[in-house]
Amino acid sequence: MSKTNDTTTPAATDIAKSLLHTFQDLGMFASPDVRPDTIELSPGVTAAFYVRELPDAEFRKLWADGDRARLIAATICDADGNAIMSVDDAARLKPPVAAKFQDVALKHAGFGEKAAAAAEQAGNA
Repeated sequence: MSKTNDTTTPAATDIAKSLLHTFQDLGMFASPDVRPDTIELSPGVTAAFYVRELPDAEFRKLWADGDRARLIAATICDADGNAIMSVDDAARLKPPVAAKFQDVALKHAGFGEKAAAAAEQAGNA
């Protein structure tokens, strides 16, 4: 009797490993590295800082809570990834400054017009 089904199917673990490697290669996981960014505080005055990318579970919790101060405190950091503002500090920011920091946090999370522009500039759009 001849075999009619000689094709080898990859084991589920091989597929999972391949998918995991693909996700890693494409940068689908939150990076442990921090990235520099800036906001303009007033014409000609710019603040430089670093941004920590949040993993999905942490980002969703902060976003669901709707607490912009917690989002800012969790993402805006120094070059070593340490928070530069407590939640209380971030809560005391003036609304326009807090909105700029929120835009930066969303951009680095991959949301909003700035994220789309950054992806397009990097050739990922």
